[in-house]
Amino acid sequence: MKEERLSFAEVIRINRKGLKLIYSLIPWNRFWDIMMAVSNLLFSYWNYFFISRLVDHISVGAAGETLLYDVIFLVGGQIFVHITERYIMYYYMYCGSNVWELANARLNCKIMEMDYEYTESENIYNRKRDIDTIARYGGAGLNRLYWNVAHAMRITLQICVALGYTLYLIYQGRKAFAGRGGEYILFFVVFVGLLAGLVVLTIYVGKKSNKARLYLDEQMVPYNRQYIFYTEEYINREECGKNIRIFHQQNLLSKHINELFNNMYRLVDRSLDVNEKESTVTGVTEVLISGLIYFMLGILVLRNAITIGNVCLYAGCISMFLQHFRDAIKVLTLLYDNTKYVKTYFDFLEIPNRKYEGTLPIEKRTDDKYTIEFCDVTFRYPGSDVDVLKHFSIRFRIGERLALVGKNSSGKTTFIKLLCRLYDPTEGVILLNGIDIRKYDYKEYLSLFSVVFQDFKIPAFALGENVAASMDYDEEKVKVSLEKVGLSYLWDRMPNKLETPLYKDFDDKGVDISGGEAQKIAIARALYHDTPFVILDEPTAALDPLAEYEIYSRFDELVGTKTAVYISHRLSSCQFCDDILVIDGGQAVQRGNHEELLSDKEGLYYLLWNTQAQHYKEEEYNSISPCNS
Repeated sequence: MKEERLSFAEVIRINRKGLKLIYSLIPWNRFWDIMMAVSNLLFSYWNYFFISRLVDHISVGAAGETLLYDVIFLVGGQIFVHITERYIMYYYMYCGSNVWELANARLNCKIMEMDYEYTESENIYNRKRDIDTIARYGGAGLNRLYWNVAHAMRITLQICVALGYTLYLIYQGRKAFAGRGGEYILFFVVFVGLLAGLVVLTIYVGKKSNKARLYLDEQMVPYNRQYIFYTEEYINREECGKNIRIFHQQNLLSKHINELFNNMYRLVDRSLDVNEKESTVTGVTEVLISGLIYFMLGILVLRNAITIGNVCLYAGCISMFLQHFRDAIKVLTLLYDNTKYVKTYFDFLEIPNRKYEGTLPIEKRTDDKYTIEFCDVTFRYPGSDVDVLKHFSIRFRIGERLALVGKNSSGKTTFIKLLCRLYDPTEGVILLNGIDIRKYDYKEYLSLFSVVFQDFKIPAFALGENVAASMDYDEEKVKVSLEKVGLSYLWDRMPNKLETPLYKDFDDKGVDISGGEAQKIAIARALYHDTPFVILDEPTAALDPLAEYEIYSRFDELVGTKTAVYISHRLSSCQFCDDILVIDGGQAVQRGNHEELLSDKEGLYYLLWNTQAQHYKEEEYNSISPCNS
């Protein structure tokens, strides 16, 4: 990710925003954070306090009953605090494990609600994938914010208590240097100076190590992205499996995956090397710090400033203060460096929709008399300087059939995207009943259309949910829609009728369907929604011309009085339409019925028809050739 320097105020603002989101996703998180901090503090200082008390009682020869009580309080308290801490830790970990999944759900909702043009953007796709990868595999972003803020709360509480004990120890140290104030000051200045030097060294090494680890994590992201794609997606896809076998891609994929693995391994090795160097320096400095602490406490014991038992208490307190102080610097560094990942999450959520959303309601008409008109429309895709449609004008004849034909990439599908307002024109205007469609309420406008796209998808939902595109549906209406497209037999062979999931992706009881059945379900979905405009955008392109023509002509009967738009690169499939529009190079070049267009021997329609007719004759000849018998 691009390096970005953030001000202290921005870091505070972004992380507060992240915490607010986390606590809104799981309100109990705040409670468990506090309880974890308190239980962790009790567990640490319970041991120090009662061990110190036990040692003091032993050193003065206290009665066995007193020692027994000390042991009971020490062990019993430890057990109670430990069980309590484990209980709290369970819920704390449980809540934390759901943070990213719930936060990621927000991203998924954003993708479904953002302008359609973003979903076709490779940049947007990569941004979402990188956010997910760095969160799942790098642990950064909101995940790291949750765990580190909770850690920071524990550290802060520990530091406050340990600092209090440490300051009290320094105050008690005056007894060891009674009447020698200069020695007292010099002793503690030297002691604190040496400790500070060792602490600064470990902080410097820790900060440098954190930065190196974060850099290596970022380097890992693109390798992770490719590795996951090839090992979890490509190899497991049915359509890819055919290519792998037919074109013998096994060696290619194996070598590419091994290369990715080696690159990732080198980064992991470097990360482990960073950890090892940090651990070595930290380990040595901790030994030196412990030696200094016990040296100072030994002098204070010998000079009767503190008891022997206090050595355990104060040694633990000072060690914890220094350890948590170092941890605090480490956590703050992590939080600072992690802020950019939290920011990328919110930047994605805050991508503004460019599409103007009007407020006018759609006129409710029982006769479906809606008029659509393209007025001198020019369109080019975002980031491109090529006009896909050029000065395109057309007016729908209500209740009739409009067929769009033309060469591949002539602009037919783009026309549908503009009609359904998935995109807005670059120039010109589209009118519904004489009003710019941008002025209408966007969701109401979309409710006018049912579209079966060429790349339609039938997800692994239940049959009824697929037809209705909803969990709540009218069973009778679903059955009627399936019956109209010739799938009345389908729910009869389903073990759970309309509740049966399609495919076995997520349920072994699911039922696999053929490609032809999937196409008919997609068409049934369009019928179920009973909209004024019904559009078929080459959903049968994989079928032969006769099968496609049969589906189109049958669907034409089902549409009734509604306005229907058919798109196909095969002219034979749409010749039954009253109105055929020929598109070439993003412009409407011809319009009329089949006979009218065919009579123009200089027109594109005539050329395409004869070219395709010759192709069909060759197919027919080959089908009856002796070689095929």
